Amino acid sequence: MTDDELQNCWPELGTVVKELRRVSRSDVADKLIEAFLAGSSSSEIVGGIGLILRDHRDLRPQLSDAAISAWDAVMDNVARILRESKFAQWLERLAGQADGR
Repeated sequence: MTDDELQNCWPELGTVVKELRRVSRSDVADKLIEAFLAGSSSSEIVGGIGLILRDHRDLRPQLSDAAISAWDAVMDNVARILRESKFAQWLERLAGQADGR
């Protein structure tokens, strides 16, 4: 996947990836693309991306204002999707208990 293809799929993440390349951190940009491609579920994908951004949060201040906003938007999406995923799993377990499963 190219940076432009990622930009089309997830504009905020694409902005972060391009900006990381601009500040000579292609290694982190590549990890983000790998995490995007490697996951088999949305929670796996966003979980991997969230971990990478968290582990490299020291890079955030080096980015442009637009890329910092994009970083924050990605992290907001990560938190929301993971929250929803955990809630859905909890509901499924609860429904299984009610059905005697």
